[in-house]
Amino acid sequence: MEAMTTVEPRVATAARPVLRLPETWLRSLLAGIEAAILGWLLVVVPAIAAYVATAAAPLLGEATWVDAVGAGTSVWLLGHGGTIDMGDAGTVSLVPLGISLVGAALAYGAARRARIRRVGPAAFALAGYVLTVLALSVLVAGPAGRPGLVLGSLVIALVALALALWRGRARPPDWLQWLVDRTPSPVRSGMRAAGLTAGGLLAMASVFLGIALVRGTVTILELHDILGPGRLGAVILVLGQLAYLPTLVVWALAWLAGPGFSVGAGTTFTPTEVVTAPLPAVPVLGALPQPGDASTPWVILLPVLAGALVGLWLHRRRFEPEWWQAAISGLVTAAGTAVVAALLAVAAAGGIGPGRMEVLGAAPPAVAGALAWQVGLGALVTLLLLHPQVHDAARRGYRAARAAVGGREAHTASVAGSEDGDAPRPSSGQGASGGSPGSAGS
Repeated sequence: MEAMTTVEPRVATAARPVLRLPETWLRSLLAGIEAAILGWLLVVVPAIAAYVATAAAPLLGEATWVDAVGAGTSVWLLGHGGTIDMGDAGTVSLVPLGISLVGAALAYGAARRARIRRVGPAAFALAGYVLTVLALSVLVAGPAGRPGLVLGSLVIALVALALALWRGRARPPDWLQWLVDRTPSPVRSGMRAAGLTAGGLLAMASVFLGIALVRGTVTILELHDILGPGRLGAVILVLGQLAYLPTLVVWALAWLAGPGFSVGAGTTFTPTEVVTAPLPAVPVLGALPQPGDASTPWVILLPVLAGALVGLWLHRRRFEPEWWQAAISGLVTAAGTAVVAALLAVAAAGGIGPGRMEVLGAAPPAVAGALAWQVGLGALVTLLLLHPQVHDAARRGYRAARAAVGGREAHTASVAGSEDGDAPRPSSGQGASGGSPGSAGS
C-alpha cells in the first residue's frame, strides 16, 4: 500500500503594507546630509590642523582637539546665520557669506549628482541639509543663534536646490505653473531683468572692491606684519578674510549706490563722505576708503547705466507692444533689484564685538531706495525713448506744434497788414469804380 500523506491547508493572509520611501527621495535626503557634512568638514579640518600644529603653545592652555572642533563648528554655523558668544568680548553675528556660498555650491552639486528633477525629492534634500545643520549645532555650547540657523540654512539650501531644479529643466508644480501662466508678461520680463541687473551691479561692485584692495595693498601688508601670525596663522588669517570677501562685495554695492556702509558706530563710508574711527586690526580693512577718497559722486551714475542697459535688453528681447507695458516692466525691474539689494544688505550686516563694533554693514532701506530710483530712471528712459508708440506720439506732437506755430504766424501777419491800412484787392468781376458791370458798359 502506498503511504498516505496529508498536506495541511495554508490560509492566505493579506500582506502587511510596508512604508517605503521611493529610492529617489532617499537619495535626495542623503544628498542634503552629504552637502552639509562636507561643508562642515571644510571648516573643521583646518581648525583641527591648526590645533595640532600649535598644541604646545602656552596660549592654548588646557584646550583640546574637541575645543578645536567646537571653534570650527561655531565659525561654520556663523556662515549659516548663527552667532558666536565670546563672553565679555561681545557677540559675533556678521555672517561670512563666503561660507554661505560654499554651502550653497555643495548643496547644488549634491542635488545635481543625485539627479533631483522634482519638487518632492528636493524637499527631502532641503530637510536633510537643514536637520544636519541643526544636529551639528549641538557640538557647540549655548543656543548659537539656532532660530537664525534654521532660517539661514533654509535659505542657502532653498536657493541651491531651486537653481539645480532650474538647470535640470524640472517641471514646476502645478500651482507654480498656474501662477506663472497668470502673471502678466511685463511682470515676468521685469523679474528676469531684475536678476540680470542685480548680477551686473554685483559685478561692478566686485571690480571696485578689487581696485580698493590693490590701492590698499601697502596698508594691508603692514597690518598683516604687525599681527605677526606666523605661517600657519597667516594661512588661517587669509582664509578667514576670504570667507568675508563676498560680504565686502555687498558693502561695495552699498557704496556704489550712494548710501554707503559703516564699520562701527559713528563711521561712514560713502562716495561723497568718509568718517573714520579706530578699527580692529584686520588687514583687509586697510582697503577701506580714506577721507581724501570722498570725491567720487559720479559712481552713482553706474546703476543708472545698468538700468539703461537692461532697458535696452528688455526692448530687444522682451518687447512689449504697448508703451505702458514697457514702463511696467521697467518699474518691476527697479523694484526687484531693490528687493535683492535689501536682502543682501540684511545678510551682510551684523557685529563683531561689543560697543560700537555691534554696527557693521549698510542700511537696507537706504540701499534699496537708492537703487530703485537709479535703476528705474535708466530703464524707464531707455524703454520709453525706444518704443515705437512714443516715437509716433512725438512725431504727431511735433507736427501739431508746427501747424500751430504756422497758423499763429499767418494770423499775426494778417493782423499786422490790416493795422498798416492795406485795403483788400477788388475782385476780378468788379470795376475800378466799384459799380456793376452794366454801368461799366454804358
